[in-house]
Amino acid sequence: MPAPSSHATDSGPATTYSIRVASRLSGISADTLRMWERRYDFPKPVRNPNGNRVYSSEDVDRLVLIARAMQAGYRPGEVVSKQRVELETLLAQNAAAPTVLAQDDGNVAAVLDAIARDDLRRAKRTLGALAASHGARAFVTDVVGPLLEHTGQAWASGRIEVRHEHMLSEILANQIRALLAAYEDHAGSPVVLLATLPQELHRLGLDMTALFLSTLGTDIRLLGPNTPADQIVSAAKALKVDAVALSVSVHADTLAAKGYLSWIASELPAPIELWVGGKGARNLSIDAPRLLTPISWQALEEATRRLRSRTR
Repeated sequence: MPAPSSHATDSGPATTYSIRVASRLSGISADTLRMWERRYDFPKPVRNPNGNRVYSSEDVDRLVLIARAMQAGYRPGEVVSKQRVELETLLAQNAAAPTVLAQDDGNVAAVLDAIARDDLRRAKRTLGALAASHGARAFVTDVVGPLLEHTGQAWASGRIEVRHEHMLSEILANQIRALLAAYEDHAGSPVVLLATLPQELHRLGLDMTALFLSTLGTDIRLLGPNTPADQIVSAAKALKVDAVALSVSVHADTLAAKGYLSWIASELPAPIELWVGGKGARNLSIDAPRLLTPISWQALEEATRRLRSRTR
């Protein structure tokens, strides 16, 4: 990773960060930073002699607070324009408010403690044992789901850092893909295509959904994250799928997501259904035929069983 650079000012040397480093430190994608710059006039980086964006330490600190506020449930339009003191007040109030989280039987706390202590080996070992004892479907719903909720709360309150969340995401992704390998070459029904929209780089929810659907006997086609809208439609047609399932994270740009989803829904031929899930789906309101928003595992299971019955 490129190191931050420093340049002298009247008050001493100032540290600046490239857009790649600012993105990694805050957990906000570079594309999103550029979009916020245009839409909200923040962040407003200066340009170095090469014409590249550079961000100050104050910019990055504020971006971290914004990311934490979004993890706590706020929309970009509600927090991006707020100043640092306003964000700190908002997060303090949110931390003081009672938060309803998924129940922890002790396993979540054990994994989070290992991650916070940078004990990746113990975190991997614990998650591997939980996958073996729970089975694939319950591992997704009863272990990974609650773990992500508690991780998001821990990060929003500042108990863990962005790097901890990233490390945990990678460990979870590897464990889920290992479980998913058991379902390779499985010819099931219905056939579901999974992807995320352009500029949507978070794929953990996609992997979780792929594993969950596979345990239901569904035939999965994974496109992965950050897929152009026209390629999602083209793949759906070429692969003759029964449904397209798209994961929208809480970090997604709501207006852009609505535009993409409305276009995809209008282009998908009947009878292909469009399923939209993820935390970001709660912020969307789109009226389109054959569009469903199964934002719970139970709702996704019901949609799968109904679609299987129809396709048969």
